[in-house]
Formats: sequence, structure tokens, C-alpha cells
Amino acid sequence: MNPTLKWGLALAVLLGLLDIAGVSGLWADEGPPAALAIGGGVVGVITIVAAALARRRGAIPVVIGSRVVSALLGLPVYWADDAPDWSKIVIGIAIAVTAAAIVLLAVGRRAPQPA
Repeated sequence: MNPTLKWGLALAVLLGLLDIAGVSGLWADEGPPAALAIGGGVVGVITIVAAALARRRGAIPVVIGSRVVSALLGLPVYWADDAPDWSKIVIGIAIAVTAAAIVLLAVGRRAPQPA
């Protein structure tokens, strides 16, 4: 596995862990809607499992797809009037890191494999 792919998977796993941690927002006063928090947690688990299987089973497209879905689940914060300002910053950073992970995974998939 080439280093570009490893970095992409590492970022994806980190983001997946953050998605799972986001479920704790259900008990916060200014937390996200339950459907978004639970959906994000499920997507985080899918990302981590797919990343673990990516080395042997070629699950990179599943990792990429789960990260795209996670980024889309974060977008409603920009239209929610009652969302705290800090959440918009955090989601923006997460989307930027997600884009970086997707690029690394896509480039890493296409890189020639050593013999």
C-alpha cells in the first residue's frame, strides 16, 4: 500500500472516529438533531470498517462514499438558525479534511502498486 493511500485512510479513520464521537451531542443542550447525529455515527462506523477491510478487499470506494455522505450530513448546520457559530467552523474544517482524504484516497488508488 502506497503512502498516499495510507494517509488518506488515516484521515478517513480519524474523521470516522469524530463522527462516532458526534453521537454524544444527543445529550448536549445545543446538540444536532437526533437523525443527523445517529446518521453520522453510523457513517463513521461504516468508514472505519471499510478502512479496515480496504487493504485486502478493495473497499476504498466505500470509504470515499461514506466520507461524502458524512460531509453532506454536516451541511445543514449552515442553514440552521439555532446552530452555534463554533459548529459552523468545526464542520467547515471537517469538510476540508474530508476533501483532502478523498483526494488522497482517489490518487492513492490510481498509483502504480510496487511489484
